[in-house]
Amino acid sequence: MSLRRISTLGTETAAALIGTVFSAMLLVLTAMNAGPLWRDETNTFNLAHMPSLRDIWNNLPFDSCPLLWLFVLRGCGMLGLTNHDIGIRILGLFVGLFFLASLWLCQHSIGGRAPTLSIALLGGLPAFISIVGANRAYGLASCLLVLSFGTIWRILDSPTKSRILSAGFICLLFTQCLYYDVVFLGAMLAAGALVAIRRRHWKILWTMAGIGLVAGASLLIYLPTFHRLPEYLPFWRSPFFRAATIWNGFGDVLAARSSASNAAANSPQVWIWVGLFLAGIIVAVIMQQARARQTSKGKVTSNSANSDRTDLALFCVTSVIFGIVGYFGYLLKLQFFMQPWYYVEILILCAISLDGILSAGWPEFRPWGLARVGFLALMMTLNAAPAWVEAHTRRSNVDVVAAFLSHNARAGDLIVMQDAWEGITFNRYYRGQAQWLTVPPIDSHDVHRIDLVMPEMNQPEAMTPVLHAITNTLASGSHVWVVGSIPMARWKDAPPGPTPLPPLPSEMPTRWWGGSYLIWWNQQVTTLLLDHAQEGETEPIAAPGPVNHFENVSVARFTGYRPGTE
Repeated sequence: MSLRRISTLGTETAAALIGTVFSAMLLVLTAMNAGPLWRDETNTFNLAHMPSLRDIWNNLPFDSCPLLWLFVLRGCGMLGLTNHDIGIRILGLFVGLFFLASLWLCQHSIGGRAPTLSIALLGGLPAFISIVGANRAYGLASCLLVLSFGTIWRILDSPTKSRILSAGFICLLFTQCLYYDVVFLGAMLAAGALVAIRRRHWKILWTMAGIGLVAGASLLIYLPTFHRLPEYLPFWRSPFFRAATIWNGFGDVLAARSSASNAAANSPQVWIWVGLFLAGIIVAVIMQQARARQTSKGKVTSNSANSDRTDLALFCVTSVIFGIVGYFGYLLKLQFFMQPWYYVEILILCAISLDGILSAGWPEFRPWGLARVGFLALMMTLNAAPAWVEAHTRRSNVDVVAAFLSHNARAGDLIVMQDAWEGITFNRYYRGQAQWLTVPPIDSHDVHRIDLVMPEMNQPEAMTPVLHAITNTLASGSHVWVVGSIPMARWKDAPPGPTPLPPLPSEMPTRWWGGSYLIWWNQQVTTLLLDHAQEGETEPIAAPGPVNHFENVSVARFTGYRPGTE
């Protein structure tokens, strides 16, 4: 190999290393500026640190992940590493850095030079920067997805005993991160089986089946949890769900904006991903056709370099197609509101598959490597500004609100949290003496206790304890503090007087969806305060930096009591 060839091979690697360092810097800044845990992170922390393993098991339906991340978090807590927010952020940083390292390991496993396309597509994406290091199972699941992809290919490349055992172990851990990871693992194993069939390597085919069987069987322990889940699914399901909702969520996660913004945004990156995905499919198909023609002429042997590249392209394109079809079918079945973290793993599978296809199809540096370096520079430029903002965005401002109320709310005052889930975060950070209640009023604020909220939806007078507490507090001359993100305003065209009681779920157009009741219950609180409080004002709450829109709350203070005339 000439010196010039060595130099050009190093150019793409150097560019990918620069992109990796930039992404790592963003992850470091995110860990430094993320601040408090928000409600989902607090939910996971509280579940992992319950007094006993039996308590964790009994409350497992109130989180969205199996046991692996909970055990990691609990183990770190026993070592004193995650007893404070900063420790949890450092753990998340290590997970994010490990993910970047896993991209390089995966490229090494499939015979590539550098994960150029993966770094370009993911390294500066604001949603990735926000999610991969969060105190949730998504970051660890992302790492294990990439490692599973690489180790499965290594079996196809050379099925040694050590490679089979390591792949089986990694795939087993992968399925223990998120319940739907079995979809992605099944897609990768099916792709590996397809390559094995084409090569007529029947032992490898049975190896793929065995890995899938063991990993899938490991989920059988969660059958009691799965049995309880259908009872709670209607609470989360969107009554407005359409098939287009999945596409809209895809565009939302790729929008070049930080999580501090909730405004709709046109994302040209959607079409960049779509175009690159179609290009990858076309290249993979062309490679298969070329191999078929060469095989018919006897020009390709089963162990030639060209054959390996063609098989890698087949493995990659089949993995991503099976993964997309299977996962989107899963989302269609759930019919949830689409959140950014639902898309992280499918984006990662697309990115590493495209890396494999386009690196396998176009291994030379000029012009293809040069094009990959240019694409990396383009994507990093597009994402640099919003990714920088994301790296300085706090997960929540409830800790600031809790500190404010701990100092200003007196004994005898009442704090009303507009959402029981925000009460999970508030319970972690509030140290004051004032009584506080949530909407609806439930007596547990450690995890997402859907089993306590859903019965309240069947009680028309569920808010009576909160409304009585508000009235008594105002009448006694104390303050009522309302904390949340729901506007304190009457419904449009609402008649004077108190808001009527909500109907039963069977009579609601949205049935058991919890959002309708949350809005209705808060309207009861709003009308009571607007009709009977003598004074009301919004308190200025200044957080150090932008705040994630999922938990950016405000505080309103109400004083005095004005009896009604109704």
